[in-house]
Amino acid sequence: MWKSIRRLFKANSDKRFRVLILGPANAGKTTLLERLTDSPAGAAIVTRNGKRVKGVPRGYDQRGIHNIDDEITYASNPAFVFHDSGGFEAGGVEELEAVWKFIRKRSLASPLKQLHAIWLCIPTDNDRPLGFLQSGFFSESTASVPVIGIFTMLDGRRTKVEIQVLGPAPHPSDFLDRAQEVDQKVAEFVNGLETQFHKERYPPAGFIRVGNMDEVSMRSIALCDQLLLVTMDALPHETQRSLLRLTVWKRNRRIHTIFVLKRVLHAGTDGSIVARAQQPVQDEESELHADKGFRILMGCKSGSPPLDALSLADINN
Repeated sequence: MWKSIRRLFKANSDKRFRVLILGPANAGKTTLLERLTDSPAGAAIVTRNGKRVKGVPRGYDQRGIHNIDDEITYASNPAFVFHDSGGFEAGGVEELEAVWKFIRKRSLASPLKQLHAIWLCIPTDNDRPLGFLQSGFFSESTASVPVIGIFTMLDGRRTKVEIQVLGPAPHPSDFLDRAQEVDQKVAEFVNGLETQFHKERYPPAGFIRVGNMDEVSMRSIALCDQLLLVTMDALPHETQRSLLRLTVWKRNRRIHTIFVLKRVLHAGTDGSIVARAQQPVQDEESELHADKGFRILMGCKSGSPPLDALSLADINN
């Protein structure tokens, strides 16, 4: 099993999963990519016309300092290729034309250059985060390239709501007493945004909510895994899903196993792993499910070590 997977990955080592990331300026796009690829700040490698662009600043995604055709990769996981639209602002005609030109061009490209997914970052710490919808982007279909809506900066939204609910200098005990009210108001705000998207002619194929992505933590890692699960669920073709599985294999064997379980075991109904991926993190249950299913696939005994205990040596043998 391990040898066959290793051979499959080697045979497809030149195939990479290509994502266009959209969103207004300061929407948390760069931070999201750094967490997803487990990279430090400023580690992006930008390639233009086959040559690396030297001296690219951390804020390369700021408006006016980008080229949508640039390929953004990270040494920690070069199997992902990202394209950044720069600031996707309200009424930005030039930006919108550049985005659609890029999408159409990539749809006609060779398989290695085709676009596979679009991630749209919506900063929820902004009181009017959907101004860019005025551009009319969702009035046209992206065909086989699914759009995933990513509600970012949830920690910033929560801070704003806490100030509204508790005041500028609350007593520590008030946080516990009013936490449920704060949670409810944050959820209502984001639910309202999602409802507005569903009114569009071609709304996103899936949504996910993320926050505290500046911190490298188990939660931020789990949220990145959820993003990949939601993306996988939205991909319309098996070839695209296979490519994402190969890409993720190098990053996280556990999330790859969940992909396999979805395909082979059809894990769950309403409580499926992907359904839970759009809810607050309940990672322990998903992990236990994955480990159990993995042992079924591998014919392991119940006393076998969990998936995390498998070393790289196991893959190489």
